[in-house]
Amino acid sequence: MRNIPMKSPNVIRSFALVLAIAAAPFSVQVAHAHAALQQSTPAANAVVASPEAIDLVFNETLLPRASRLTLLMMHGSSTMPIEGFTTEIVNDGKTLRAKLPRPLAAGVYTVEYRAVGGDNHPMTGNFSFTVR
Repeated sequence: MRNIPMKSPNVIRSFALVLAIAAAPFSVQVAHAHAALQQSTPAANAVVASPEAIDLVFNETLLPRASRLTLLMMHGSSTMPIEGFTTEIVNDGKTLRAKLPRPLAAGVYTVEYRAVGGDNHPMTGNFSFTVR
């Protein structure tokens, strides 16, 4: 059996450090790969007067053609879609805004959204708020 010389611990550590540095940009990219909701106005579970707009702020620039939101009013055990609002992307492409044409009636509303960032991966979610 041949004797295989052992590499010095410093050589192994140096090699591991080079690999870690080379892989770092990829791990950061993976950690922030998808659009994520940062905040909303109205906020989730808030009780508010009727808003003029609904703003969803994301952590990255959205693709306008693929990002959207739906607004539903809870009516007993069913939901009723709210129509007639327009959406736009503002705030350097990070905010999806629904401009409401008229005040919302008192009740509970659910916002469902689909946001697509630079990686083209759709992220969906929802939250509710109450209009008094």
